[in-house]
Amino acid sequence: MYALQKKPIALEELNLEQFIALQQSDEGPLVKIRFCLDTPYAKRDFDLDLIIWRLSEQNRARTEKIVQYVLKNFNKLFETGWTALYHPLCRGYDSETAAHTIQEFFEQQIDFESAYYTIQLEMNCDHQEDGAARYCFVVATPCGDWMIADDDVRVYMNGNKACGFNDNNDDCQMQESLETCDMFYGYEIERGLQPGKLLKNEYAQMDQDGFLYAEPF
Repeated sequence: MYALQKKPIALEELNLEQFIALQQSDEGPLVKIRFCLDTPYAKRDFDLDLIIWRLSEQNRARTEKIVQYVLKNFNKLFETGWTALYHPLCRGYDSETAAHTIQEFFEQQIDFESAYYTIQLEMNCDHQEDGAARYCFVVATPCGDWMIADDDVRVYMNGNKACGFNDNNDDCQMQESLETCDMFYGYEIERGLQPGKLLKNEYAQMDQDGFLYAEPF
């Protein structure tokens, strides 16, 4: 769906208004940004794909705040989501992951050599009508000796914590209503739970390890 020839821009060149017009284009509402992943486990330059669905002049101000929050705290937010994924995989869901360290999980399960993208930051403005910062990290995963997914992994975030994961490679998934992602967002809303409650055990382990989270939205 997304054109590979798009040239990345510098972060300071980002203008959200362009996403309104891009929604009507064949390329889709995607802009590539020159970025640097800087976590304790992985430090790499890469092109970040920013994808924003359903942007309008009516929700632009709210979306601007959410985008600025995520980009400002990107490294810690991504570290939180990727770490929260590592723990349930180690806890018996995936025995191969349990044989690897969190350092190896960051270094070897993010495909920094992908020809398409490394990490996408994707959001749908309709999912944020209540003011919550809901967004998704889509991470390209490599084919290797131990694979957590055949293609990519989605890390669903609400504020400063992950609230769900899947490996659905459907490019249209985030375009639709919030109910389309109910397993990861709607379920949380329906139960009246705060971000992170569905991953209580994972965050308890991270708290025990002294993990420091990004500032709340």
